[in-house]
Amino acid sequence: MVADRARVEMALALAAGALDRSIEEMRGDARSPKAVFARQVAMYVANVGFGMSCARVAAAMGRDRSTVAYACRAVEERRDDPAFDRWIDALEQSAARAPVLP
Repeated sequence: MVADRARVEMALALAAGALDRSIEEMRGDARSPKAVFARQVAMYVANVGFGMSCARVAAAMGRDRSTVAYACRAVEERRDDPAFDRWIDALEQSAARAPVLP
């Protein structure tokens, strides 16, 4: 779906900007810890900020649903840290306020 791909692109852009990574690196299969974390954040933002299911995020990113579910769990586990929680909440809110068509 075109809207899902657009939302994922926005999530990638938010994560790339917040973590100083390139979108190309995040779209690829880079295995560096920074690239993996940035990709996980983008998946989480798409899932939570845009309200997309793990299956829809996976389809739009060309990944497996279980990979997206793992990424979301990994990010969620870090939310016990108050600073991280505020940071990821700001990214979620940015996505939630994005002007996208239904």
